[in-house]
Amino acid sequence: MDRSWMNARRISEEYEKGVSVFLQYVKQNAKSVNETYFCPCVRCANQIRQDLGNFHDHLFMFGITKSYTVGTWHGEILDQPMTSRGTNYVEEWMTDHLEDMIRDVGENNFLRANLYDSVINDSEQPLYPGCTNFTHLSATLKLFSLKARNEWMDKSFTKLLELLKEMLPEINTLPIRNYEAKKVLCPMGLEYQKVHACPNDYVLYIKEFASLKRCPTCGLSRFKKKRDKNTEEGNDGAPGKVMWYLPIIPRFKRMFSIKEDAKNLKWNVLGRKCDNLHRHPADSPQWKKIDETFPEFGVNPRNLRLALATNDMNPYENLSSKQVHGQLC
Repeated sequence: MDRSWMNARRISEEYEKGVSVFLQYVKQNAKSVNETYFCPCVRCANQIRQDLGNFHDHLFMFGITKSYTVGTWHGEILDQPMTSRGTNYVEEWMTDHLEDMIRDVGENNFLRANLYDSVINDSEQPLYPGCTNFTHLSATLKLFSLKARNEWMDKSFTKLLELLKEMLPEINTLPIRNYEAKKVLCPMGLEYQKVHACPNDYVLYIKEFASLKRCPTCGLSRFKKKRDKNTEEGNDGAPGKVMWYLPIIPRFKRMFSIKEDAKNLKWNVLGRKCDNLHRHPADSPQWKKIDETFPEFGVNPRNLRLALATNDMNPYENLSSKQVHGQLC
């Protein structure tokens, strides 16, 4: 989107046309709440919603925030990074290296051995007799990739599967519903854990709290109450709230199982240019302090540092340029 009008005088024709085009874009792409949108004027700073009339007036009365160069609050999406060959990396990797992906995941990473066998069978079974371009697994993976990148709803994705099922030869293995497609790809996912939590988010029932039946802070029951009864369910009852946790170590293992990703993860040690200029977080005092405090950790290039990011979040309820976007842990 052309942003040159933002620097024009507010009484100029260029600014007026720019506002008009921007408002039309907002109306077509931004998500509204009761027909109101976040106003990017200097006073509202994308913190207050206005209807399009006030939205228009504010841009002329107060001017638009000059640093708002990407309309993330109004439906604008940054282009996906491209590889040197000009195609999306994830799409290319899935297409050419599906067998490598299954091998890299490995049988040990599946909760049950039969899941591994199921994935192998799906990766070898043709989509229909005589099909050489797609297997049961690769076709499902491709379609799910399109669903994710284009943010299709489950219902619309099911409709697409039903239509494709009718278009293909009568004997084909394409899933007919979104739920069935998920079951095909489920074994490829990373392991997860379900952790009981206080409905008011005060505590997780793990470690020293694992045996508690009530929250030690708010006193609320860990379990739901049975319908039409005041008694609480026992230990086998439904928990009041559950947190889904994805253990981080298996995720790291998966990242290092791919050769190209493993090389990129160690780039700060093996490929970074060291010239006393601040080009990378590894040049920062925080990074160097970690290496000095924990020398055994810092000497191994495979050890990863974690950072907290607050991108697209406003923990201090403002959009100041002084806001910290990340902190090394």
